[in-house]
Amino acid sequence: MAQGRRVRLVIRRIEPLTVLKVAVLFWASIYVILLVAALMLWSAATATGLRENVESFVGDLIAADDFSFKPAQMLRASVAGGALLVALGSFATVMMAVLYNLISDVVGGVAVVFEETAGKAAERRAARKSTKPGTSGKPEKAGAARATLGRLTARAAAAKDAVDGKDMDALETKEGPRRPGSEPERASPGQR
Repeated sequence: MAQGRRVRLVIRRIEPLTVLKVAVLFWASIYVILLVAALMLWSAATATGLRENVESFVGDLIAADDFSFKPAQMLRASVAGGALLVALGSFATVMMAVLYNLISDVVGGVAVVFEETAGKAAERRAARKSTKPGTSGKPEKAGAARATLGRLTARAAAAKDAVDGKDMDALETKEGPRRPGSEPERASPGQR
């Protein structure tokens, strides 16, 4: 089975600024997912009465008669905790990228080998062969247009030379050579 094209690339450096952008979005997404999950669990615990049971259990543990969770305070704490999560996670991710860059200077980076499957490689080669460079990607019929253009250019040059009197035998048709201004001989109906 034929293998596709293999390309070996080495990752030598990771830009910390791009890592920071991706890390902030990643950790913010994690925070939003955790916040939505916590709100759904809070709603389910309130609807099933589990929240009141946990409040009374914790109140019995600490010997407080009026213990209860304050939803507004918990939401503020989760926003502050989420901001801390995003900041620390992003900082740690950027530090890992900087550490990778330092280690990469010593060992030369991480080599990655990409391999194109044989079917995809054949499709891409066929697409490259059937597309003329500099066009909008319209396929060319196996170079026929280029060959026809070449023949027409050669005939036009020969006709120009013949008309100028340089080479009177240059013009040829299916019937043979002809002179400019002369009519080609026509076959009689019986000769056809």
